Amino acid sequence: MNRQTLAALGLSVTLLTAVAAAAENDRWTLDSTLYLFAAGMSGDVTVKGIPADLDVGFGDVMSNLEFGAMGGLRAARGDWAFNLDVIYTGLGASKGPVSGDLDQWVVEPTLSYRVCQNFEPFAGVRYNNLQAEIRGPFGTARSGTQAWFDPIVGANFTFPLGKKLSLKARADVGGFGVGSDLTWQAFPCLNWRLSERCSLQAGYRWVYNDYTDGSGANRFAYDVLTQGPQLGFTIRL
Repeated sequence: MNRQTLAALGLSVTLLTAVAAAAENDRWTLDSTLYLFAAGMSGDVTVKGIPADLDVGFGDVMSNLEFGAMGGLRAARGDWAFNLDVIYTGLGASKGPVSGDLDQWVVEPTLSYRVCQNFEPFAGVRYNNLQAEIRGPFGTARSGTQAWFDPIVGANFTFPLGKKLSLKARADVGGFGVGSDLTWQAFPCLNWRLSERCSLQAGYRWVYNDYTDGSGANRFAYDVLTQGPQLGFTIRL
């Protein structure tokens, strides 16, 4: 076998490998994640002009939790990905003469682009829907529903720590006066790849919202930091 033949075979193998890699990269992938966000909440909430301090630990959340659901989807093709994160919680709490109920939806659709293995910026919206009732002393009570959209920008970071372990982080900021005056989120975690299709995540998550609408007896305000450990399981469908 002469040198020209060997060179041709080598070039053919290289081209076939490149084509196979391109075809693999062009396939759609779908990842589904279920997780537990063991969060507490602290801050101030005002409903129909009645203010209340909110200081609820995770133990209090669990003891007052009526229903909760948390999960995410990621559909990716090449370097582009559509991501969806959904949290629903329904809970009640009391402090002194003030008690209340809070049902909350947080829905985050984002579009991301992987610049390199370690860096993936994204943009999207964070939708909040709150149904709150506050009961004060002397039989006073106020209830209301508030919903708003916040534009958000951020990035995902990945730092390999070994063949199966990596450090990941997500950070975003938004609001900019469109909905909230300010909203931000941070979530560093360890990711352990169990197999080609399954992985586990363990980290700590912070989500902050500072939103105000109306005035006087119609004032609604939600200045709350939600934080706590988060455990998740992801499977590639």
